[in-house]
Amino acid sequence: MSKSRLALMIVFLAAPLLTLFLAAGARAGDPLKLFVNDREVVTDIPPQLINGRTMVPVRWIAEGLGAEVTWDEETRTVKVFTGDWLPQLGKLLARAEEELANAPDTRGEIKRIWKIGDNQVLLEHVWAMDYDYYLGNLSTGQKDRIVSFVENARVEKAGDREITFIAKGGSDCGNYTFPYLLRYDLKNKEMSTEQMYLQRDVTFGTSGAWAHLLKEVSVQEGWGVLVDLEVAPDQILAGGHKTPLTVVNYHDNLISLRIYGVTCSKTGDNVLKPADPVIERIEWEALPADEPVENPALLQMDFPYGAALKSTDIHEPSVVVKIFTREEVAYNIATRTMNTALTYAVKFK
Repeated sequence: MSKSRLALMIVFLAAPLLTLFLAAGARAGDPLKLFVNDREVVTDIPPQLINGRTMVPVRWIAEGLGAEVTWDEETRTVKVFTGDWLPQLGKLLARAEEELANAPDTRGEIKRIWKIGDNQVLLEHVWAMDYDYYLGNLSTGQKDRIVSFVENARVEKAGDREITFIAKGGSDCGNYTFPYLLRYDLKNKEMSTEQMYLQRDVTFGTSGAWAHLLKEVSVQEGWGVLVDLEVAPDQILAGGHKTPLTVVNYHDNLISLRIYGVTCSKTGDNVLKPADPVIERIEWEALPADEPVENPALLQMDFPYGAALKSTDIHEPSVVVKIFTREEVAYNIATRTMNTALTYAVKFK
């Protein structure tokens, strides 16, 4: 019996048993053995001879042929998925489109699809700049959202055991962080977060943050380079403490941070030469509002590394902090806030 013919028979049964005709010479009461593709299969419920017919559990036959079996309690139906996934994909997409259309806060469309293993697909649903990721089961038609738009994530790699995303966080106010990894374990259905260390240009933070003052640049063991900022005294503190728009340029032994909306009490260049095995020196200076923007192509690049800005017409004072290292390094930047203070912690690997 062919695999496709078997699937067609099983899907309409109301109980998880498959009927096969009794082979000639077999007698009632004899122990029955089940072979699938010449391999003996031991089942939890043994095959039975009933009224001249052999009854065996559907699951053991189907899975022995590489298919997947599910039981729908509501309709009391056995469903067998044979791996012919394209027709099932069409049904899943139609169901997903209907469900998403009924959500009052959801618009957009499914932009990309990844095949995951034998019976799952990853759906990328996009509305403007909001990206949601759903994992759909082809045999059941069910889908689960595994990454919300709040993560501002993009797919890095879709494997059969793990799906990896690069995210930069955020919120309704757009407080984007330095990119990080999201790892979804398909077996355990668990998501984990991991810091990223980069050797490339990246931007994070957001425009429209409160104006800040640069207070101090220092080096602390275990923390790396610390850039301490304080909210300017004339600010109306509303809308949450956002990270200012920050552009980081990576050039071999130089990592440069351009932080917008920040002024410095001291003028001219400031230099720090720490006794550090990695950092050679740090320089920082204040730049006026009419200084050309840093790396406009990066500002217009999509997430997770860019800022996806439509316009780079930025007229804000800024500070630039240049970190010269003794060798090429990968870097990570974390930010933390406390009351009106904001600190950048630049670490190396």
